Amino acid sequence: MIVAQKQLQALIVTWRKPTDRAYIPLGRLISGLGPDYPEYEFAFLNGVKDALAQGLGPLLAFPDINRVYRSNELFPFFQNRVMQPGRPDYSDFVNTLALEPEHATPMDILIRTGGSRVTDPFEIFECPVQPMRAGCFPPYSTHFLAHGLRHLSKLSLNRINSLQCDEQLYLMCDCQNNYDGRALAMRTSDRIIVGYLPGFLLEEALRLWEQCQYITCYVVKANPPTVPLQQRLLCRLETCWPEGFRPFATEPFRPISTEATDFSAR
Repeated sequence: MIVAQKQLQALIVTWRKPTDRAYIPLGRLISGLGPDYPEYEFAFLNGVKDALAQGLGPLLAFPDINRVYRSNELFPFFQNRVMQPGRPDYSDFVNTLALEPEHATPMDILIRTGGSRVTDPFEIFECPVQPMRAGCFPPYSTHFLAHGLRHLSKLSLNRINSLQCDEQLYLMCDCQNNYDGRALAMRTSDRIIVGYLPGFLLEEALRLWEQCQYITCYVVKANPPTVPLQQRLLCRLETCWPEGFRPFATEPFRPISTEATDFSAR
């Protein structure tokens, strides 16, 4: 088993069930293992067993769910979800993610876009990794694109146009939400809903809210209406990092193989 010794970037790959659109974790991609190991590692999570039982076909790019895949090159499954720097619209695209084109890495882009494609049911999100700081527990921080914008009113969509970088957004329970009574909406200081916390973050956010007594969301980038709706509003969630806390540590998120990098030993 590899024990991570430095700051990493980690992503969770999920499958959205075609029936109820629920998120099921499939695998974890990490980068930055250090000079003695390949740059990228992909390992399946226990949730993939549930997904396969419910109709997901095998992932051709990773045919063995019990294997840990490592490479110095980003795996094609992920590379195909990242816009290439040679495209003429690359700089404009990366700017919509609040990144600098000359410094943006494929992992940065995947974190901020979710790696979604209209041709498949997979979605990617960031798994925060706690920096190694003895005796210090830095804030939990993660980026996400606001969900549910297609359900918003014209007033709400217009309000997104005037949002400013680092403007605070306030979480509120939407208990009458027909899709999920635990849904968390994000509203502005003038009480206009501008989006929802993604479903894949909901359990984690509620768990942290209970332990930290606060969760704060901020605007990272509010893009104009010319940008696709699902990319209009990029946000950042921040809260405390409780001592001993492990992000996405429930059974479906645990790697199948014991050879996968162990974050808990850091």
